[in-house]
Amino acid sequence: MTRYPAVAGSFYPADEELVIMLERFFRDLGELGSERRIAAGVAPHAGYVFSGYTASRTYKAIYEDGLPETFVIIGPNHTGLGSPVAVYPEGEWLTPLGEVEVDAELAKAIVKNSSIADLDELAHKYEHSIEVQLPFIQYIADKAGKEIKIVPIALGLQDEEVAEDLGKAIFEASHELDRDVVVIASTDMMHYGYMYGYIPFRARGEDLLGRIKEWDFRIIQKILEFDYKGMFDEIRKMDHTMCGPGGVATAIVFSRLAGALEAELLHYTTSFEVSRSTDAIVGYASIVMRKP
Repeated sequence: MTRYPAVAGSFYPADEELVIMLERFFRDLGELGSERRIAAGVAPHAGYVFSGYTASRTYKAIYEDGLPETFVIIGPNHTGLGSPVAVYPEGEWLTPLGEVEVDAELAKAIVKNSSIADLDELAHKYEHSIEVQLPFIQYIADKAGKEIKIVPIALGLQDEEVAEDLGKAIFEASHELDRDVVVIASTDMMHYGYMYGYIPFRARGEDLLGRIKEWDFRIIQKILEFDYKGMFDEIRKMDHTMCGPGGVATAIVFSRLAGALEAELLHYTTSFEVSRSTDAIVGYASIVMRKP
């Protein structure tokens, strides 16, 4: 089966402008690495004009570290369709840059090792959070001259128990198949403003941006400490509107099982830097988790 793009032409260009944009994001791309220390990464999934550069920092780091065989990409389910923990079963995902093959063997092994995940394509039909990651992956794979595969996982259910189950299932499945993987957690940070119906504090200008950054960095600090339970605690205390905490927590669980001991924030920004509008401000962070 082929999963066709749902947001090409809106979240990112559907024509040659996509390559031009990616070239601009990756103009400082270094040499292809071979260390393979990165176990997981966090990248945003907004329109490329807002978050594309931030997302590219995660993939730049992965390229310079060395590409895995398979990217397991976990994004929040914004549509509500399909299974609450939906692993795409098989086939290809199409973008303007071509097709990416789904690692069907790994997908099935993840579901086998999980008590909550299902093989389900419906949850992915219109979901953008995973799709927008693919051109970045295709770009670095092309630069490396390497064929890679993906396992897309959409989460409609996001909590500690899901993350523990899924992170462990991904780790066990990858070991059973001797598969070299990187887990990508697709998430945006705070969604602030009238368009989101979320105004937890009132401020203007630099004070407003400072407060948003302060709240986001309370979450980011927990991620850098591999403390997914603390991350969820902070989210609940603040009623924080980060959209993909389940994927991030899964990436933390997986990366710790894989031996990761350090995490690094590579880039942070907000949509305000482009839009200059306070009606809707979203935070974006790029993070990687590395083994020694």
